Amino acid sequence: MRIRDLAALVIAALATHVVPASAQRTGDQALLIFTVAGGYINGRSLWRVPNQPLQTGAGAGPDDIIDVSRATAGKFAAGMSGTYFKGEHLGLTADVFIFELGYADACRVVSANPVPRTTQVCTSIDEEERSALAATLGVGAVYRVASREIISPYARVSAGLFISNQSSIEMIGEQADRSLVFIYNDPRRSRVAPTLSLGVGTTTPIGRGFQFRWELRDNILGFEVVDGPLSAAGGEPEHSIGYKHTFSILLGVDLVLERQRGRRY
Repeated sequence: MRIRDLAALVIAALATHVVPASAQRTGDQALLIFTVAGGYINGRSLWRVPNQPLQTGAGAGPDDIIDVSRATAGKFAAGMSGTYFKGEHLGLTADVFIFELGYADACRVVSANPVPRTTQVCTSIDEEERSALAATLGVGAVYRVASREIISPYARVSAGLFISNQSSIEMIGEQADRSLVFIYNDPRRSRVAPTLSLGVGTTTPIGRGFQFRWELRDNILGFEVVDGPLSAAGGEPEHSIGYKHTFSILLGVDLVLERQRGRRY
């Protein structure tokens, strides 16, 4: 056999392997997705005032000094979102992220010889659990890779509003007779602040029209924080917005409402 004929046979053999490889079966590509997910959001320190005066009462001597602080507690979280991909990689998303916002307060008496009233108020603050629902509403973008593969990683970014019906600066204690003692007051209670969210995760098909999803998310939330002590407890303190990184992990299911079919050969 001549060399020219042998070369032709080799090229033909390679072609029979290359052409099927380029025309392999490919998976479907999700284009329009609705997601429901549940998970956990971690706690975060919010603010601390180490030198807040607390009135001891008429004729009881100078004010006591207390050290008060507030943090959020780790709680349950859930989310819903809709995502639309026009092409292979980039998509637009809108989501609602709902979580239980629990405040874990702490109070320590700094004064050497506090009156019983101060100790009672601090103890009640330590023991009190305050919880409410909070939510973020956001819109943003998603970038995915390997959208037709079994595992498709992605990254997302969104911005929006953080809404809470519980004040992050109001703090109330109780005396032994159950009468309330305001450390800090907040007449507005409900708050709306900016939020930014960054996330990474993966999706994988689990059936016709469904995907499993996990996502690790950094929720950058705008909380009202106390900036310093009041000269006398009970009023509205100086405060500002402090942006706190709160991390969450979500596990969910995607309902694929629209998809682009892959090759079936």
